[in-house]
Amino acid sequence: MIMSKPKKTTSKTKRTRWIAERRLERRDAVGGIVVVRVGSPELPPGDDVWRCPFVILGLGDDSMQFGKSIDSMAALQNALIGIRSKLVQSGIPLRWEGFPEDAENDTGFHMVMPSGFGLAFEQRMEKMIQGEIEELVRPIRERHERREARRKARAKPKTE
Repeated sequence: MIMSKPKKTTSKTKRTRWIAERRLERRDAVGGIVVVRVGSPELPPGDDVWRCPFVILGLGDDSMQFGKSIDSMAALQNALIGIRSKLVQSGIPLRWEGFPEDAENDTGFHMVMPSGFGLAFEQRMEKMIQGEIEELVRPIRERHERREARRKARAKPKTE
């Protein structure tokens, strides 16, 4: 997969068809709303590289940028990676609009597992993450199983 930095453009060859939008609350002194839009991936005429437009409004640079790759899905994925990168680089505390107060700096644009280090690296990282998730879920599962066992014991009919 081609992992290129998002490219800026000033050309407006055609009207972008926005397919998704997210609103983020600025949690700094400026305040306000940051709007993130993602466009439909496109293959420009005469080009063999797909591009997926995105724009982040409300952080100062409102120019259209692109995630690019060899197919439309990877271009879309690279646009999402580019969005996360731009939000992190801004240094502005943001929160997905409507989420609880304790979700500070949760924009919903999460880090993606890098694939450029090979499959073995990717699998090792996924195994580590899965282990961490299991550690967090285990006490919840055990508590649920104990409650379920107590509920079944209470519901058991008594024999004479």
